[in-house]
Amino acid sequence: MALQSPPGVLPSPVPSALPSPPQDHWPISGSAEGAAFPVMVKALATLLMAALTIWGVRVAGQVMATAWSPAAAAFLVTTLVVIVACYYWILCSRTTITATHIEQTWLWPKRAALADITQAKFIYLPYLAWLIAPRLVVRVQGRGMFVFHAADQRVLQAFARLSLGPVIATLMQPATP
Repeated sequence: MALQSPPGVLPSPVPSALPSPPQDHWPISGSAEGAAFPVMVKALATLLMAALTIWGVRVAGQVMATAWSPAAAAFLVTTLVVIVACYYWILCSRTTITATHIEQTWLWPKRAALADITQAKFIYLPYLAWLIAPRLVVRVQGRGMFVFHAADQRVLQAFARLSLGPVIATLMQPATP
């Protein structure tokens, strides 16, 4: 028998109470770790840093000849430090997902317990992953939102399973007569 909806209300394609996923499926078996950013993103960051360095060397004489206020000089140095630090972490950042947590090294390490995640969105553009780093955006209970980048295939698969969680677990369960 088909589900009947009141007039003006669209039927929900997903049942309101999905069964919890089997423990051997949620979210991965074992753990996965890999680079947070794809090789091409690292190459583009390196290219931009090289261009910025060349430009900086070319204008260094003019910059040094200019009378800078202490606040402007501090701002310039702080900007340079932030750019170099972000570049370093793009090259070195790693993402790890285990049966209990997701972690990413960065300027400030990010860590979220899977049990505290209330919402997960996996953003992956298959033909643009070389330019736009795949990422998992999670809402963590009481702590806001976190973005975890990943380039390793095992980490990306774990992110996909985590974001599909109950839906994929329901599809994997055998049909009951």
